[in-house]
Amino acid sequence: MTHAPTHAPKRLLTRIIDVHSHAIFADLGAQAPMSDLPAWSPEQTLALMDAHGVAACVLSIPFAANFADGAQACDTARRVNERLAEIVQRHPSRFGAVASLPGRSVDGCLEEMAYALDVLKLDGVTTTTNIDGAYLGDARFNPWFAEMDRRGVTLFVHPIGNPAAGKVDLGLNPSLLEFMFDSTRMVANMVCSGAKRRFANIRMISTHGGGTVPYLATRLETLTQVFGNGEGRTPLSAEEIRAGLASFYYDITAATSPAQLYALRQLVPASQLLMGLDHPFMPAWTFQPAIDAAARWDGFSDGDLTAVAHGNAAQLYPALAHRIG
Repeated sequence: MTHAPTHAPKRLLTRIIDVHSHAIFADLGAQAPMSDLPAWSPEQTLALMDAHGVAACVLSIPFAANFADGAQACDTARRVNERLAEIVQRHPSRFGAVASLPGRSVDGCLEEMAYALDVLKLDGVTTTTNIDGAYLGDARFNPWFAEMDRRGVTLFVHPIGNPAAGKVDLGLNPSLLEFMFDSTRMVANMVCSGAKRRFANIRMISTHGGGTVPYLATRLETLTQVFGNGEGRTPLSAEEIRAGLASFYYDITAATSPAQLYALRQLVPASQLLMGLDHPFMPAWTFQPAIDAAARWDGFSDGDLTAVAHGNAAQLYPALAHRIG
């Protein structure tokens, strides 16, 4: 007698916390490296969340205050953060938010961080991989990194094109290639400069699967032993380079293919991977395929899926997790 084949039940990601979701406020000036920003509203976002099993989103506008200097940048960051706090107050169990900072002003960053975290009670901080061409890990950022380290904040770092990238971007939108390379440069600079180890209490999220970091980890840890990790820097062993790369959290926005997930899992445990859908810059039709791809990857156990879907994010954003209940 022939028996029909049996199939394992379809696995699902449930109660997703999306750590990579952007707000857009049309009346607050430049907020991204593009002129035509997609439409956005909390109501539209909530509808998409409900359609795809997303329990909560962490809203961010990483670029918001990095295009201006002085009082203008500080004012933009303040208005963005107050607007984000209003959204969280209206929908406390559905949204978290991380604070934008005026990245070109050290004093402005310190002041806005205190206001956003202590008064507005936002869930963390966000910035870009480089600020006017200087990458995180540069000594000029040490004062506000020291404060983030003191507070033990979660820092969501989003890529942006380097000002010099226009010469080599092939005429392609920076999100296609340059964002991936910029995340790689940021992670490498944080590790090779020693900043990642000095500010180890900051829980840093590198987006889009870390760009090319998972594929270059062995190259970085090997060739730094041949060519060094930068002039004037304290030499780091291969083990220290690897540990630095493995100390980041990585969201898997647009990084759910088997090859990407396998490479990430060679670098970090599942406890350091997070779900991200990148609304509204990624089209809605990409959400369910990404969720399904993560759910069916056989490198994740059932427990891993729970962690990736919401458990890991709950550890990074405990106040949001408490509000969700």
